[in-house]
Amino acid sequence: MSSAVRRVLGLFLCAAMLGLPAGCKSSEQTNQESTSAPSGPTPIRPDLAAPAEQIRTIQLYRGDDERRLPVVALDDETSLTLEFDLMKEQGRPLSIYFEHADRRWRRDLTSNQILESFQNDRLLDYRPSRNTDVPYVHYRYRFPNEEIRFRISGNYILRVTERGRRDSVLFEQPFFVTEKQGRLQLEAEALTIPGQQVPSLRPKARYLPPSDIQGDPLGHAVCFVRNGRLADTRCEDRPLLVRQPELEFELERDRAYAPTTAGFVLDLSTLRPAGRIAEVKRTTVPLEVLLDPDYARFGEPTVGPNVNGQTIVRSALTGRADPAFSAQYVETTFAFVPLDEQPYNSPLVVAGSFSQMDPDHGTKMTWNAARGRYEGTVLLKQGKYQYFYSTSDPAFAKQIQETQRRITGTYTAFVYYQDAQYNTDRLLRVNGFTPR
Repeated sequence: MSSAVRRVLGLFLCAAMLGLPAGCKSSEQTNQESTSAPSGPTPIRPDLAAPAEQIRTIQLYRGDDERRLPVVALDDETSLTLEFDLMKEQGRPLSIYFEHADRRWRRDLTSNQILESFQNDRLLDYRPSRNTDVPYVHYRYRFPNEEIRFRISGNYILRVTERGRRDSVLFEQPFFVTEKQGRLQLEAEALTIPGQQVPSLRPKARYLPPSDIQGDPLGHAVCFVRNGRLADTRCEDRPLLVRQPELEFELERDRAYAPTTAGFVLDLSTLRPAGRIAEVKRTTVPLEVLLDPDYARFGEPTVGPNVNGQTIVRSALTGRADPAFSAQYVETTFAFVPLDEQPYNSPLVVAGSFSQMDPDHGTKMTWNAARGRYEGTVLLKQGKYQYFYSTSDPAFAKQIQETQRRITGTYTAFVYYQDAQYNTDRLLRVNGFTPR
């Protein structure tokens, strides 16, 4: 739908509905509310190449703060920082490419449309680890830079490949370029759901567009992300129009964020029994770390600070010189005990910031019948991680909803505008908040 048609439709709807208590909504929302069937969630997630086995500890963050999501503004002097490890004794130059995507992560524009200068860059800043049991080579790259400048806002995907070979992919990682346009205010509503120990949270957004596109309310959409988990992005493209030019967005009740186990935080900065670490075996290479089990029947709150789905290395090992090059890799064994110590009907995986917060890239766990629990091992670098468990068995979600206490989460809102000139979604503003 063109922006001109959307403007006419928006004005017509508001005129037709003026004075009604519910305010003005898009025609799509009005039609859906006239039916008895609830609107189901639309899955929106980046479709990324899985990292190669030799790639570990991918970090992408704003500036020098590892906790910040990878969001940069057009013409902003602040850069994004990419860090990762190649599990080899010797490093080699690599290449990096950039692709644009719409808000549904469908790749769309060409390199000439999105980049002002060069279409790719080289990764030349790498050094081998020092005094580590498991050798690796650490890479670091900052952008935008003199070679890489972006023309347009939106969702982006960086692709790291073998040198000069675009299709020889080592890994892909999402990031965002925003315009910082308009005014965005965020809040959350607690929704009481039968069978849940604590309410679900429904984030809400009020957005005042810039003046040049205020006449096109139906071209806007807002996407919400909890704890940096892009694989569970929930969007709303049907604004309430009662306070135009300000637009209001809220998820449907059945798409509110229910309690989950995405609140676990693991601290591997000190390799000794403490916190969630039950045992450290130092006679093996790499070292082995056994964690205390997590229980479905215990509603555990977040342990440690919320890291917003990011992996923390440098600021987690503050007492060590150059932790990015000196941190050890350890075989870390997770354990999860279901309710009644019975296995689920579907595979259980452990995922987290070490797997891009995506269960599809997580580690499948094995059922240990003798101990009545699942176990799974992941090779992790010393640092702090956020993690969660996932399975398609409905019994798992039911157990969590019945037992989980409220989890402190960080919510991020992304405001998009469907621009007919560029035939893609511009990213107007990004804000985050933590409900109390």
